Amino acid sequence: MFALLSNLPLTALQSRGAEPRRAGRLDVAVDADPMPRLFAEFQALLDRHAAAIVTRDGIEAALVDRIGWPRVALPGGSDSQPRHAAEFAEVARAVPPGRRRQRLVQRLRRCQRRWDDAAATMGLAEADLQEATLDGAVLAAAQALLATPAWTCHAVMLKLLVLLSVHAPGPASDETCPWRELRLILADLDRLTAEGLNR
Repeated sequence: MFALLSNLPLTALQSRGAEPRRAGRLDVAVDADPMPRLFAEFQALLDRHAAAIVTRDGIEAALVDRIGWPRVALPGGSDSQPRHAAEFAEVARAVPPGRRRQRLVQRLRRCQRRWDDAAATMGLAEADLQEATLDGAVLAAAQALLATPAWTCHAVMLKLLVLLSVHAPGPASDETCPWRELRLILADLDRLTAEGLNR
C-alpha cells in the first residue's frame, strides 16, 4: 500500500476540492461522499496493522536471540550441508526408524516446549492474535469501501488504489494482467483529473 501511494502521482488526491463543479441535484450527495472517510479509516487500520507486524516480529526476533529456533540438526546429507528440522515429519523423512530418530524427536519436543513457554511469557500468541485481527479489519474496511458506490472520479481512484493494495499479489505481479492494466487505468484517471483541474 505504501509503495503504491509513493509510486503514483495521484494529483487528484492532493488537489481534491479544487475541481470546479456545476450545481445540480447531486450536489448534496457529492458533498456527503463517504469515500474519503472510508479511505481514511482504511489507511488508519493499515497503519495499525503495520505496527502490529513490527511488534510481533520484534517479539519473535527476541525469542530467537534468547533461545534460538525450535528445531534440531539432522544428519548431513550427501552434499554435507547442515540441515535442520522444525517438524516431526521432517525428522521422520530424513532419519530411518531407530534410536537416532527417537532421540531427535525427543530433542525437538523439548525445543518446541521451551519455545512455547518462552513465547507465552513474552506475549507472542497475543501479538499473533492482534496482527491477525487487524489484518481481518483491513480486509473488512477494504470490502466496505469497494462496495460503496463511487460518485466522483476521486472516489473511483480511491477504490482502485484500495483494490490494488489489498488484492494485488505483490511486486512480481506488477507486469502481469490484470494488475498492470489496473495500475495504468489509475494513472490515466490521475492524469485526466489533473488536466481537468488545470483548465
